[in-house]
Amino acid sequence: MIHRVQEAIDTGTLLTKADASFYMHEISEFTMMRGGYTEEIYNVAHQAALNKYDVSPFSVYAPEVIQQMRESFGRGWFKFWGIE
Repeated sequence: MIHRVQEAIDTGTLLTKADASFYMHEISEFTMMRGGYTEEIYNVAHQAALNKYDVSPFSVYAPEVIQQMRESFGRGWFKFWGIE
């Protein structure tokens, strides 16, 4: 996902769908965690970032990435994106 965002930045391509969701989520999460990292802080920041943009946790990974890394994703991601 980071590679996809960097490529869009390098080519001046507008981020959309999962790429935009991922980018906004990670920036928000990072901003909330600036004071330090613990698992508890991460969990709170992660959920707060999802809530901030009112997005599903499944929305932050592109279907192409999910298909490419099948073993890293559960059924929920495939169902959300309508992929097999």
